[in-house]
Amino acid sequence: MRAVILDLDDTLFDDTACTHAGLRAVAHAHGLSVDPAELFARHAAHIRAIDPLLFRGELTAHGARVRRFTGLLTELGVPDADGEAATVTYREAYREHWQLLPGAADVLRDLRAAGLRLAVLTNYVREVQGQKLAHFGLDALVDAVLCVEDVPAAKPDPRAYHAACAALNVTPAQAVMVGDSWEKDVQGARRAGLRAVWVSRLATPAPDAGVPVVSRLPDLPAALGVQVLTRG
Repeated sequence: MRAVILDLDDTLFDDTACTHAGLRAVAHAHGLSVDPAELFARHAAHIRAIDPLLFRGELTAHGARVRRFTGLLTELGVPDADGEAATVTYREAYREHWQLLPGAADVLRDLRAAGLRLAVLTNYVREVQGQKLAHFGLDALVDAVLCVEDVPAAKPDPRAYHAACAALNVTPAQAVMVGDSWEKDVQGARRAGLRAVWVSRLATPAPDAGVPVVSRLPDLPAALGVQVLTRG
């Protein structure tokens, strides 16, 4: 192993917590009484429907948000849904709650200190993901950042992982992909010839017993077989 490639959202950055915060703010602003899990699921469905337009360059990140909140509020019965205003409300709350998953920066430092090359490979646009990485200084801890615009196709297409390997000057057999999505970060990577570690915050057993699972980032070096210096 010479390199580790990591997903960003819900692997290093707590996107789920930020999204819940943004949706709570939108629901409060519109007087909506919706179960948080249902609201999260409905919002995620709109993201899945609209993201292809964003990735093809037909919408900006802001335009994609306006469209999804217009659709989401309309679906929830809000009259004259104002997607622009909802987007502002959502983004303010989302940004206010920005946070890394515990241990994210330390793990990157430990892996670098062990001599490994590091990349972030994310299925979202640089306009958004670059801000997150820079805000927390993670961009300075990795050798490459590949967003959806930087690869021939998004994960789980093999070309995404191969592009990350090329950026790190390693072969797929020399790299490990780490992420929270079983399909996009584990299965896709393994089909592309990489090894993988699944980040499962609920400690859910892996569908394939051959894949290491970590529920917290400080356990990642051990799962990779990397020894790190004891802190403190």
